[in-house]
Amino acid sequence: MRQFCICFILVLLAFRLSAQDTLQTNRGIVGGEQIIIDQAPRKFYDPKVASKRSAIIPGWGQLYNDSWWKVPIIYGGLGACVYYIGFNQDQFKTFEGLAQEELAKPPAEQDSNALRFYQRSADTWRKNRDLVFLTTIGVYALQILEASIDAHLKGFDIDEKLALNLKPKLGVINNGTPYVGFGFTLPIGK
Repeated sequence: MRQFCICFILVLLAFRLSAQDTLQTNRGIVGGEQIIIDQAPRKFYDPKVASKRSAIIPGWGQLYNDSWWKVPIIYGGLGACVYYIGFNQDQFKTFEGLAQEELAKPPAEQDSNALRFYQRSADTWRKNRDLVFLTTIGVYALQILEASIDAHLKGFDIDEKLALNLKPKLGVINNGTPYVGFGFTLPIGK
């Protein structure tokens, strides 16, 4: 009978006899089931798609990246470039026409100083027009590059755990002098 009681107690101890789960502690840390928090899925931004869309229609890549506030800036820059191309072209045509009128006069009536001024002014306005044209190409390329970079950066985790923290610091120097200061901490890991 005694052996039967010992076997019965050992069998009972082998099974878990609890009405509810108990919390397990590991060095003072309470463990248990993990609670998974449902987060809304984050939108994935593809840099290639953003670049292609910006190349097709300026500003479309910014709209794809949900950076709609950048579109008026892009069109403002491109509009200013187009305006100044037209303005410089008009000035170039004006001075080129004046130079042609001066050249059409008989050689005795030509004013060499005025002719030189008209030709130099026409060259200056032509160079300005060409420079603004190159600037327009630069603004177009820059908005494509910006759409790609913005799509890349949208995928990064910007959680508070990754922030650079500024904390006050109190301490004592080796010779016993106290000091007050600030310290920057960047939490890495868990």
